[in-house]
Amino acid sequence: MATFKSYSMVSTGSITIPVDLATSTPDIVYENNIITGSVTLGGLVTIVAGGTPVAGQKLRIYWDATLSVPALTGVSVLGTVLPTEILKNTNFIVECFYDGSAWIVSVLEEASAPFEAGEIDTDAIANDSVTNDKLANIARGSIKVGGASNAPTDLDAKTSGQILVGDGTDVVSVAVSGDARLASTGAFILAAGAATPSKVSASVNQRQFTVQLEGDSASKIGAIKYPMCLPNGGSCTVNAIYATVKQAPATDTFTIVAKNNASTLMTGSQIDITTALLLGNVVTVTPTANNTFTNSGATEFITLETSKTTPEACIADVTICYTITA
Repeated sequence: MATFKSYSMVSTGSITIPVDLATSTPDIVYENNIITGSVTLGGLVTIVAGGTPVAGQKLRIYWDATLSVPALTGVSVLGTVLPTEILKNTNFIVECFYDGSAWIVSVLEEASAPFEAGEIDTDAIANDSVTNDKLANIARGSIKVGGASNAPTDLDAKTSGQILVGDGTDVVSVAVSGDARLASTGAFILAAGAATPSKVSASVNQRQFTVQLEGDSASKIGAIKYPMCLPNGGSCTVNAIYATVKQAPATDTFTIVAKNNASTLMTGSQIDITTALLLGNVVTVTPTANNTFTNSGATEFITLETSKTTPEACIADVTICYTITA
């Protein structure tokens, strides 16, 4: 059975373990040594060899001491500083072998030792090696996000129908509100009546209609009213009128003007189909005033009024373009 020499751990200073019979008298040189005790380190404790070792000499240290290891403290065994995480473990073995010029020191056995923050460098962890099993458990349906002081925190993201959105400071889980809602299946549901003219794209707000006007007889020359089709409570603005020549007059100009519901002339709405125009020519005007219509319960009408000195065969397709504004 192996014989042990026991040494009590110190908080600072050194512990000398004899390795040379000539200088150890009256002490005895033991191959097996044990360190015991419970202390808080106050600096670097050195375990040194007493005397001159010979090549091939072995020294084994069984560690059975309980240490508190503050910053800037530690233990050196025959010139080798032991890792801090090993010192926080109670039981391990240090094997020392003298090769003729220096001591080779190795930790042969250690129990699992806890690591404190900062004790493992990033470079010591292989890429893609931290598995989900190594992560702390988080509540089901939660995700990791940055929190106060940039510390990771768990965000509950499982509430049915809610979405994650940035609020300028954090990522938050909020319910979809306003004109729509989101089902837990991912279905987007638009509220009834939500698609009002003011909330759809400008292209959807654009409308037009076309009428054909002729000047071949007195009965066809004059004022004709057309209803403006608007949603309930909506209003619109006539922003352009196009006249496409189907048949140009031979004698004199065929004139067309537009008026609002009160029969007030729209500023800039006059179209002149002259004798110089050809089939397919387009005359465009842009009304700038008196060109608004409102559906406040009763239908409003636009009036297209034609005039010509000499009735004769002439035809124009007139297109009224308007934009719903409310």
